[in-house]
Parts: sequence; structure tokens; C-alpha cells
Amino acid sequence: MENQAAIEDKILQSLRNVVNHVEFDKSSPLLELGIDSMTFIRLVVEIEEEFSIEIQDEDIVLDNFSYVENITNLVIRYLSVPKAE
Repeated sequence: MENQAAIEDKILQSLRNVVNHVEFDKSSPLLELGIDSMTFIRLVVEIEEEFSIEIQDEDIVLDNFSYVENITNLVIRYLSVPKAE
């Protein structure tokens, strides 16, 4: 599994792909970036594709996506669960 810094870097790149009109860093409160519902869904899809995971509906809540650290923790949790074959 990738280390936390590598995961954060990939999440930041995913954010830049989706929210390219605003400056931010890993400590920025993401909910203040003007992300609307469509952008939020694009971010979820971008992260799922980047990490080859499927985020469950119950985990697609604002708290899990309010900061890069929260997203990182969510991704780590998904990456540490063995995938069903």
C-alpha cells in the first residue's frame, strides 16, 4: 500500500483536476472552495478511479470530504480492506 504522503499527493491532484479555478492546499477547508453537488460527485469518481476503489454510498458524506486529511483517511481505510475476488 502507498504511504500517506503519496495518497495525499494523488488526492490533491484529483482535487486540482476537479476544482481548477481555486487555489488550495492540503489544510484548506474544502467545503469553502465553492464545490457544488456535481463537482462533489466528480471528485468522488476521480478518487475512485485514481485508487481503484468503490466508495460506498454511506461514506459519501461531507465530513469524509471536508479536508484532504479526511479523504486520505477514507482512502486508506478502503485500501486496507481486502478486495473481493
